[in-house]
Parts: sequence; C-alpha cells; structure tokens
Amino acid sequence: MAFWRMQLHPDDSGRGSRHSAESLSAGFIGLDFGQDRGDMTLIQNPAILPQGERDYLDFAHRMVVGDKVLIIAHNFPFALATVAGEYNYIRTPVPELGVWFRHFRRVSDVKYYGDWVTNAADWQRLIMTDAISILNDPTGQSYRLIQAWP
Repeated sequence: MAFWRMQLHPDDSGRGSRHSAESLSAGFIGLDFGQDRGDMTLIQNPAILPQGERDYLDFAHRMVVGDKVLIIAHNFPFALATVAGEYNYIRTPVPELGVWFRHFRRVSDVKYYGDWVTNAADWQRLIMTDAISILNDPTGQSYRLIQAWP
C-alpha cells in the first residue's frame, strides 16, 4: 500500500473545497490536463509530457487499489480516501456523474479531516504546489498524518 496526496480542483483553486467535496461525495478522485493527453495507460514515455504533468502518469501506472490518498484543499488536509477502483479515462467529462475530470478512480472509506480535528485553528498546514504526488518519506508531515488518521 502506498500513500499519496492530491488536489481535486480543475484549475479553479478558489473553489477547491467545493470541487473536493463534490468529487469525494460522488466517490471519485481524479485529475486532468490543460490539453487532453488521452488515455494515460497508453503513454509509456513520460518525456512526451510537459515537466509539470509527468507525475500525472503515476495516477494511471503506479496507484493501485488499497492505496491511501490524502486530499488537500487550500494547503490544508481535507480528507483521506482509499483507492477502490482502477484507472479510468473518458474523452468528455460528465459533470452529472460527479466528475469534472477525464482521468479518475473510484474511492471508498472517505474520512474528513474536519470531523477528526474539529477546531480549524489546530489544522496542519501542508503546502502543496502540484496536483498529485506519491509520498515516499515516512518522516514527512503528510505521510505521518496518514499513518495517524483514525
């Protein structure tokens, strides 16, 4: 099992919490590119993507069912979810399904940070500048938070 962290907003950080809540309520996490790259399982060479989008491939190639994903909104923990489905790609997003993104995975066991740490003044600040990253450092703040989550 691996640990990840993600942001769930479509280049609309002003409504990041809303997009996160809608996506998780629908049972999905996902991401998208500014320009459609197609099914990421068909991309084998990361060099064809811009540098800032290469880690998106991990969402399709490295993330597996059972992994834990820390959702970040506005540089604060928002929720923790368990990956419950394989990578999916759709050419046209269908907002009525609760997904704004073309690349997505089903999640389950969603736990909200605000239900665990109820005083917002006590929330940990976790600066995140990318859309997704795998957490490799067990001493890192995000990694330790996932381990401690009840």
